[in-house]
Amino acid sequence: MTGLSRFPQTWLQKNKIHFSLAPLALACSISLFSQHTSAMEVDGQLNEVQWQTAHTLVLDKTIRPFSLAAAPVASEVKYFTSEEGIHVAVIAQQPKTQQTAMRTARDSNLESDYIELIIDFDNSKNTAYGFILGNGGSMRDGIWQNNNSFKSDWDGTWFGKTTQTDNSWTAEYLIPWSVAPMAQASSAQRQLGLFVRRHDVKSDSSYSQVPTSREQPDFIREFGTVSVDNFASSSLEIFGSAMYQRDMLNSKNSSNLSLDIFWRPDASQQLSVALNPDFGQVESDNLVVNFSPFETFFAERRSFFTENQSLFDLQGNAGLRLVHTRRIGVDGDIDAAVKYTRNGQNIDFGAMMVIEDDTHSGLDASRFATARGQYKFAKAQVGYLATYADRASEGREAQVHTIDFRTDVSDSIQIQGQFSGSFIDNKHTQEPDTQGQGAWFNVVHKFNDNWQQRLNLTRYTDDYDVNDLGFLSRNDLQRIYYSNERYFTDFSADDSLKQRRVELAARVDYNSQGDHLKSFIFLSGNEEYKDTSFLFWRAEYITSGKDDRTSRGNGIFNTESGYEFFTEYNFGNQNKFRHHIGLGYEDTFSDGQATSLHYHPSYYFTDNYRISWSLWVEQEKDSLLWIDNQLARYNFKELNNSIDFDATIDDKQELRVRFQWISATGTDGQAQRINSNGDLYASNAVANDFSRSTTRMQIRYRYELSPLSNIFLVYSRGGRSVNDLNQANLELFSEGWGERTGDNFVAKIRYRF
Repeated sequence: MTGLSRFPQTWLQKNKIHFSLAPLALACSISLFSQHTSAMEVDGQLNEVQWQTAHTLVLDKTIRPFSLAAAPVASEVKYFTSEEGIHVAVIAQQPKTQQTAMRTARDSNLESDYIELIIDFDNSKNTAYGFILGNGGSMRDGIWQNNNSFKSDWDGTWFGKTTQTDNSWTAEYLIPWSVAPMAQASSAQRQLGLFVRRHDVKSDSSYSQVPTSREQPDFIREFGTVSVDNFASSSLEIFGSAMYQRDMLNSKNSSNLSLDIFWRPDASQQLSVALNPDFGQVESDNLVVNFSPFETFFAERRSFFTENQSLFDLQGNAGLRLVHTRRIGVDGDIDAAVKYTRNGQNIDFGAMMVIEDDTHSGLDASRFATARGQYKFAKAQVGYLATYADRASEGREAQVHTIDFRTDVSDSIQIQGQFSGSFIDNKHTQEPDTQGQGAWFNVVHKFNDNWQQRLNLTRYTDDYDVNDLGFLSRNDLQRIYYSNERYFTDFSADDSLKQRRVELAARVDYNSQGDHLKSFIFLSGNEEYKDTSFLFWRAEYITSGKDDRTSRGNGIFNTESGYEFFTEYNFGNQNKFRHHIGLGYEDTFSDGQATSLHYHPSYYFTDNYRISWSLWVEQEKDSLLWIDNQLARYNFKELNNSIDFDATIDDKQELRVRFQWISATGTDGQAQRINSNGDLYASNAVANDFSRSTTRMQIRYRYELSPLSNIFLVYSRGGRSVNDLNQANLELFSEGWGERTGDNFVAKIRYRF
C-alpha cells in the first residue's frame, strides 16, 4: 500500500549541518566586478528616444476563439535590441473601466489581462521561452518544447513593468541576452521566432500577430520571424545562498551556505556549477492520496535542475521522463553539481553530473550523470541521450541509452519517436542484471486549423527500467491511443457560445505477455460562453480485461466493464467572487459505485488580495484496494481540502498561506481472493477498517531584493494520523493535526551578485 504520501525527504528535514564561509566570501569578492545597471529604465512609460524608431507589429488576429477574425481592439507591439537585451513593449487600447488588473504571485496563473511574449532565440522551431506580464505587474515565465508543450518550472532573469491610462495599458519588457542559451549568430543580425499574444479577461479573448495558438499541434513552427541587431555576448552570474532552519519537532538547528556560478563564455555556451548547493525547497509539494500501485509524479522545483535544463528534458508516452532530477538528493545531501550546454546552428550538446555525499557506510557516494546531443535539420531533428546512475544505497548501476527523432513530413503531418534501452547492473545485490527496451511512435495529422487527429503507439518491455534517474509509472506495457479533436468557432453574434471543443479518443492496453489489460473509449467536450463561463464534460466506457498490478505481484485477476462521467461548470471570471463546481459518477470494477463532488470558490478582496478554497469529496461503494497485504473491497470515503490566501503586498513583497488536509477511511471491508480462472471472490479472511489523516500548513513570506534575488521566511507544519478507527472523516482533522511529522521555520536568502 502506498497510502498517503509523506513529506519529501529533502535536506531541509535532515539535521546534518553544512557551514563554510568560503563560498559566500568568494561570491562577495566576485560581485564587486559583476554589478551592472540598466541603461534604460523599465517602467512602462516608453519615454526613451529608442521607442520612437522601434520596429512595430500589430496584434490583428483573433486566436481565442480561434476564428482568425480581425481583432476588435487595437494592440501595437514595439521592439528593438541593445547591448542589454531585447526590448519589447505592447500598447493595448482599452478603457480603464474595462481593464482587469488583479495581481497574483510570481509564476502563478494570471487572473488579469496579460501579454504573453514567446521567443525562439534561434528561430529553430524547436524550443522557445515564454514571458507573461499581467496588467498590474504579475509575472510568469516558462519554456515551450515539442511544438506546444509548456512547462512553468523554468525561471529566468528578465524585467517587466506595466502602466495604465484612461484609455490603454502598456507592458514593457527587457529580456537580457543571458536569459537562455542560443546559437552564435553568423552575422550582425539575429533571426528570432516571435509570438505575441494579448489576452482580455472580461471577453476571454486573445489576439496575436500570427494565425496560431497554443492548441495548434505545430504552434512553435508557426511563429513569426523578425530580424534584430545581435548583441549577444558573454556573461557571468553568481548566486550566493544562506539558510537557517529551526526544527521544532526535534529541537535542532541547521544552517547552510552555498554558491552557484553560471558562466557563458559566449552566447552559445553555458557552464553551471553548484558548490555545497542549496537545494532546500521553500514551497512544498501538494498532499496526495495514492492507494494505487503506481508512483505519484512530483515536479522539480530546485533552481539548478530547472534552469537551462531543456536540452535534457526528454519525455515520452505514458508519462515517460528519461531525466527526472527529483531522484537526485533523496539518499543524501549533494556535494557538487555541474552542467554544461552548447547550442549550435545545427548541433546542440550538453552534459550534467551530480555527486552526493557519502552517507552510506562502506559504500561510495551516489553519482548521477547525463549527456545529450541533437542534430537539427531544416524540418527535422535527431538526438541521443545517455543517463547513468550509480546508486550506493541500492547497490546498483543503471544506464539508459535513447535515440529520438522528430520530423515534419508536411505542413499538416508531424512524426515523433524514441528507441530506448535500459541496462541494470546489480553489482552489490543478489538480484540478476536486467536489460529492457522501450519505444514509442506518434503521428499528428492536422485536417485544418480547428481539426486534428493523433495516433500514439507505445511498447515498454517488463525489464525496461528508467527509474534510477528517470520516471515511468508503468513498464510492461503495449498501448495504442487514438484521438480526434475538433473546435467550432463559427457562432453568430447573438449566440451565447463563443467556442466548442469535442474530442473522441480510444485506448487499448496490453502487457508484454499479451494479456489485455483494458480498453477505453472517451468522449469529452468544452462549451465556452461569451460571458466567460464554460462547461466541461467527459464520458468514458471501460471494457473488461485483466489487472496485473493491484495485487502487487500476487496474481492477475479479471476485471469487468464499467463507465465514468464527470462534468464541471465554471461561472465565469468577471466578478470578485468566482467559483466552479464539478460532479462525477462512475460504476467500475476497481472503484465500485462512486460519486464525487468538487467545489472551488475564490474571493478577491482587492486586486492584490485573494482567498480560495478547494474541496474534493469522494465516496465509493465496493472499492477494491490493497490493504494489509491483501485485496479487499471497502466502502471508501475521501475528503480533500485546501485553503489558500495570497497577498501581493507591493512589487517586492508576497505573502502566501496554504493549508491542506486529506482524510480517507475504509469500512465494512470484505477480503478478496483470486480463483483458478482469475476471478475475484469473497473470502472469510479479516479485512480491517482503516483511516488516514494528513495535514500540512505553510506560511511563506518573500521579499524581492532584485530579479531572482529573494529573502524567504517560511513556517511549515505537518501531521499524520493512521488507523484511528473511532473517528469519522471530519473528526480526523484534529488527529492529523496533533500528530506532528514536521514543524520547521526556515530563513533563506538567495542573492544574485
